[in-house]
Amino acid sequence: MTSSDTKTDYSSLYNAICSSISEPVCVFAVEQNDTTHSFVVEDNNTIHSEQTGIERDNHGGQPLDDLLAAEDAAALREPLGDCVEHVEPIEQTETISWPASTVSWETTYTPVVQDGTVEKIVATSQTVSESSPPDSHQSNQQEVAQLTERLKLAIEGAGIGVWDWDMTTDHVEYNEQWASMLGYSLADIEPHLSAWESRTHPADAKRIKTALENHEQQATEYYDTEHRMKTASGDWKWIRDIGTVVERDADGNPIRAVGIHIDIDQQKTAQQALETERDMFKQGPAVVFRWGDDAGWPIEYVSDNVKSTFGYTPAELQSTDFISLVHDEDVQQVKEGFSKKRKDDTELVSLDPYRIRDADANTRWVKEYTNVAPDETGDTSLVGYLIDITEQKEDQRKLEAREQKYRNLFEHNRDALMLIDRNGYLDCNEQALELFGIDSVDEFVTYAPGDLSPTTQPDGQSSQVAASEWIDEAFESGEAFFEWVHQRPDGTEFPGEVKLTRFNYNGRSVVHALVRDISARKEREQKLKQFQKAAEQTGHAVYITETDGTIEYVNPAFEAITGYSKAEAIGHEPSILKSGEHSDDYYDELWETILAGDQWEDEVIDERANGEEVVLNQSVSPLTNAEGTPEKFVAVANDITQRKVYERQLEEQRDNLNILNQVLRHDIRNNLQLILAYTEIVADTIDHDEAETHLQTVHENAEHAVDLTNVAREMAAVMLSADHELEPISIRSVVTGEVEQIREAYPEANIITASEIEPVSVRANEMLSSVFRNLLKNAVQHNDKAVPTVAVSSVVEDEQIRIRVADNGPGISDAAKADIFGKGEKGLDSEGTGIGLYLVKSLLRPTVVMCGSKIERAVTPLPTRRLKRLQLKGPYSLLSYRRYEGSKPGSTLLAAIGETALLKSLEGNRFTY
Repeated sequence: MTSSDTKTDYSSLYNAICSSISEPVCVFAVEQNDTTHSFVVEDNNTIHSEQTGIERDNHGGQPLDDLLAAEDAAALREPLGDCVEHVEPIEQTETISWPASTVSWETTYTPVVQDGTVEKIVATSQTVSESSPPDSHQSNQQEVAQLTERLKLAIEGAGIGVWDWDMTTDHVEYNEQWASMLGYSLADIEPHLSAWESRTHPADAKRIKTALENHEQQATEYYDTEHRMKTASGDWKWIRDIGTVVERDADGNPIRAVGIHIDIDQQKTAQQALETERDMFKQGPAVVFRWGDDAGWPIEYVSDNVKSTFGYTPAELQSTDFISLVHDEDVQQVKEGFSKKRKDDTELVSLDPYRIRDADANTRWVKEYTNVAPDETGDTSLVGYLIDITEQKEDQRKLEAREQKYRNLFEHNRDALMLIDRNGYLDCNEQALELFGIDSVDEFVTYAPGDLSPTTQPDGQSSQVAASEWIDEAFESGEAFFEWVHQRPDGTEFPGEVKLTRFNYNGRSVVHALVRDISARKEREQKLKQFQKAAEQTGHAVYITETDGTIEYVNPAFEAITGYSKAEAIGHEPSILKSGEHSDDYYDELWETILAGDQWEDEVIDERANGEEVVLNQSVSPLTNAEGTPEKFVAVANDITQRKVYERQLEEQRDNLNILNQVLRHDIRNNLQLILAYTEIVADTIDHDEAETHLQTVHENAEHAVDLTNVAREMAAVMLSADHELEPISIRSVVTGEVEQIREAYPEANIITASEIEPVSVRANEMLSSVFRNLLKNAVQHNDKAVPTVAVSSVVEDEQIRIRVADNGPGISDAAKADIFGKGEKGLDSEGTGIGLYLVKSLLRPTVVMCGSKIERAVTPLPTRRLKRLQLKGPYSLLSYRRYEGSKPGSTLLAAIGETALLKSLEGNRFTY
C-alpha cells in the first residue's frame, strides 16, 4: 500500500475529461461503512446535470437516499454494489427518476481502483431510443476519438509515463513522458523490455520480479512496485510502477500487459530523509556541531559530549577547521560528497561514513547528518550531528569478512548447503534450491527438516522424530553423519548423504548441513547387488577385471569350471587360463574390441588349473562411464566342452550315415535290381508250377528288399538334412502327385479326393512326399476290405493347413495305439518293415514348417473318448494323427502339416511332445 502522501490527486484529470464529453457522466465516491458500502455523488458533467437536476455544488457528497426516492436509490445502488464486489465494469439498461426528470439510459459503471480498493465509480450513460440516427455510430466513434485524445492530453499534463508490453516478444511501446521522466527523448529508448530492465536498480530487481510473478499468476490484482531507475545523468530516481495483464491466451498465460510510471522521487527522498533522521540517534553517541560555510568548515560550536566521545574539549575545537580532523584518505571523499549534496539543493546532507582522528590520534568512524539553512543574518548555517559508529563499523567489518568467506564457500559448493537452528532452516545455497525443486530462499526457510522428508524413513522411524534427534546430536556433539531419504514439495523422493556440523554464526550456535544426492550411487549399488546375486547363482563362469586385465571378482561357477579358487584368480590376469591354442593376434583383436567399448564374443579353448582343456563360449563386455570410456570388463563364459565332444561324435555319425546311404543307394540296390531282373528271365524260361511259385516268392521278397532300401535311404536323408535345406513347396503338388502314384500302384483301391487340396506352400524339402506316400500306402496295404477306400481332403484355418487321410480299414486296437508310430511296429499281420509310420513321424520332425510362422505352444486336448489325437498347435499349423473307432466300421488317420515340426508319442489318452 502507498502512503497518502505519495498518492496522486486525479480530481483535475476527471474534471478535464468529464466536462467535455457529450454523454452524461457521473462520478460516485465509495464509502466503507463496516460491512456495507454507501455511494455519494462526487462530480458530474453538464449534460448529466441538465438531465438529472443533480448539481455538484448543491448535491455533492449527499447520499443517494437524500437525492432519490427509495425505489430509485435501491435500483441505483445495485449496479454500484456489483461494481465494487466484482471490481470490473458493469453494464445495464436502467430507468431512474431523478429530481429533474425520469430518464432511460444504457449505463456503464467503471471502478476506479487505488491500492486494490475501489474508491470511485465512473458512470457513463447513453440515452435509450427506439431508433438511432443514421450517423450515431460515426458520432460515437468521433466521441471515443475525442475522449482518447483528451485522456492522452491529461496523461501528458500529469507527466505519467505509459508502457504497453507484448509479453510474447518483449516488445514494449513507451510514451514520451516515460522517457523524459528519466532524462531521455523517446528516440533514445529502444522499444524493448531491456530498456526498462537495464535501468532498474540491481537491489530492487528481486522485489520487482516477485511482484510481477505474483500478478502474472493472478495472486495480486495489480503489479505495483516502488523502485529506482537510472536516469540519463547516472542518478537514481524513485518510480512507482503500476500495471496489469490485459490479455491472456487460451491456457491462461499472460500475453499483454499495460501500465504507468509515476515520478515519486521527491516524496520518497523526503520520506527516507525523515526516517534517517529519526534513526540516526539509535546508531551511537551523537555530537552536535555548527560549522561555518567557509573553506575548511571552521567549527563555531560543538556540544559538551565531544569530550567523552572524541577526547576533545569544546574549547580545543573552537575555530578549528573541521576538515583538519578528517582522515587524510577520506578528505577528498568528504569534500566531493558535501559539494554534490549542496548542488542537489537539499536541506539535509547525509554523507557516507568516513574517518576522523580523536584527541589520542586514534581513528574513529563517524556518520554525519547536516542541515543547510540560512541563519538570522541571512548567511548559510551548517548545523549537524556526528555519530560515532566505530564499534559498529568494526563489528560490521569482521562480520562482512566472515560472512564473505562463508558465503564464498556456501554459494560455490557443488553440494546442497543449509543453515539450521533448532526451529528450522535459516538459509540455503542455490544447489539446495535446485536439489529440492524450490524457487527461492524465502520459500525454502518456511520448511522444517522433517517437512522435506517422507512420513517415515526406510527403518520405519518417524522422519520428524529422527530429524530432531540428528539435529540435537549435532548441537551436542558437534557433528553427525548419516543417510537420509528426502522428499521434495512435488512428492518425489531421493536418498541423500547428510553431514551436520555445529559452528558459531552471528554470535549464536547453528548447524551447517551438507546434503549430497546419492541416487546414482544407490542405483549402482542396487544393480551391483542384483548382478552379484545373479552371478553367484548362475552356472556360467563370471569374472570382472580392471582395464589392465587384473581380475577383481570371480563367481563360484568360475571356480568350478576353471579349477582356480577365488584367492588364486583375484589379482592375476585371465592369461592364467591360456592353453596356447590361440595366437597373439587373436588376443590383440579381443583387447582392441573391448577397449573401443564394444562387446567381444567367441568360442575359446582355455586350460583348467589341472591342465585339462576346456572349451568356453565366452563374451567380454566393457562397463563404461558417462563419456563411454571403459572402466571395467565383465566376462561371462559357458562351458561347452561336452557339447563340442558331442558335436564331433555327431559329425562322425553323419559321415558314417552318408557312407551307409551311398551303399544302400548304389551297391545293395543295384544287386537287388539284378535279382529282380534275373528272376523275371528265369520265369520266362521254365514251365513248372512249383518253380514259378518259388520264383514268385523270390521276386516279391526282392521287391520288398528294394522297398527297404528306399525306406533306409529316406531315413538317412532325414537324419542328414538341416534346417537350411528347407524351401517353400506347394502342398497341393506333393499330395496330388502321391495320390496319382498310389492309384497306379494299387489299381484295385479306390483313392478319392474328398476336397480340393488348398494351393498353399509350406517350408519343407523333397522328403515331404515320403510322408504322404507312407500314409497312403498304409491306408491301402493294411485294409481288410475287398475294395480299400481312401479319401484325401484339406482345410486351411488360422494360418494352418490340415491334410486328412481317411480309410475304411479296421482301425487300431487300444493296445496298439501307444506304439503305432514306434519303430518296427506292424499292423494287420503286416509283412512290411514296421517303420512306415515311424518314418512319417521322423520325416515331419525336421522337414516341415509353415512359412513365416513360429512355434509358441502345444495343445493336445482329448475331445472325446473315441478320439485319440496327437496335435501340436499355435500360430504354427498343426501336425496330428487321428484314429476313429466305434460302432461304425472303419477308421480315420489324419496328418496336419504346417509350422510345427515335432511329434512324440502317445501317453495314455494324451499325446505330448
